[in-house]
Amino acid sequence: MKKLLLILILSTTALAKVKITKLDYKNDNNFGVVTINLDAELKETPELTIKDDMVQLAIPNSYVWPKIENQVSVNNKFDSTLMAYQFDKDLVRVRANLPYDLKGKENKVSVVLGDKSISLYFPKLAVKTNGQKVASAIKHVETETTTKTKKTDSYDESYLNTLLKDKEAKAAKTAKTITNYENVLNSEKTKVQTEVVDQVKTKASALAKNEFNFSSYIFKFIGFFALLVAGLYAAFNFFRKGMLKKSGLGFFSSAKMVEVLSTTYLGPKRSILVIRAHKQVFLVAQSEKGMDFLTEIKDTAAFIKDGEKEVIGSNFDTNLEKASSIEKDFKLKEMIQATEKQVEVRPEYNAAAEVTRTQKDKVSLSKQIKSKVKELKQFQ
Repeated sequence: MKKLLLILILSTTALAKVKITKLDYKNDNNFGVVTINLDAELKETPELTIKDDMVQLAIPNSYVWPKIENQVSVNNKFDSTLMAYQFDKDLVRVRANLPYDLKGKENKVSVVLGDKSISLYFPKLAVKTNGQKVASAIKHVETETTTKTKKTDSYDESYLNTLLKDKEAKAAKTAKTITNYENVLNSEKTKVQTEVVDQVKTKASALAKNEFNFSSYIFKFIGFFALLVAGLYAAFNFFRKGMLKKSGLGFFSSAKMVEVLSTTYLGPKRSILVIRAHKQVFLVAQSEKGMDFLTEIKDTAAFIKDGEKEVIGSNFDTNLEKASSIEKDFKLKEMIQATEKQVEVRPEYNAAAEVTRTQKDKVSLSKQIKSKVKELKQFQ
């Protein structure tokens, strides 16, 4: 088992790839130094390649993501390019494109391996401009012409001098045009380099923004969940207090949906309950075993009306129904007039009878009023 564990550990360490994190550049006197930063120690040696103005390092068993590309200043501002890209699944190439040629200076290029870095040293050389090349060519032509004039005395020197002056004037003109052209190129180059730097910065900032920030996501989720819970709690309280009772949405209110109307005790632990559920009334028996359904009272309106009569008594409406069956204590006016027409008596008796009638009518009316008042008192 121990041997297997050692083999697995060695295989995993051997297969672990090194990540290239950053490329840095600095000037060290007459040398330029490119530092390749790694996240672990490199176990294998990189391969160095020099071709014209390009220096390349092939780093095995490594990877880089995303591609790294930087503009650095070796002789002039942003005149060199450093890049690191994935050549294949196990190899990364790091290149430095310089503004001058390294032919004949290959032995001055060196590589130093560190714990978590690789340092690439290359010499700094001066760059020849087009004006310098033209001036050297003119000097070479002048030297050749002077040697020829010394050797041949038979030629006309004045003609040669005019030719040389014409050449010098042409060379001066070409030098001026070349310097102007170089200035234009340098200005355009600086513009392009500044645009490239701006694009690199914007890409880097976009990559930094696109990186997933887990902590901010957690805080946002917790805040949203807290707001949701608070909103639900407020809504439940709002409905429970009956704020929407008038609109017909009273399902969160404290209204009694099931109510016990009456309880009749029959014996120990035995009773009959009248239960109302919404608009239905049920008769239920309750005992030790539980509750048993007996029947449903269908005429709920009459049942509740009879109960109200027993509690608060009857009103005038119920008395009017019984008015026809009660004997009348008074005579109607039509009946009195009919009796007067049928009976004819002497005028003296009629006068006495009228006096007695008026007295009797007054007494009967007072009795009726008193009886009505008594009935009202009993009703109250």
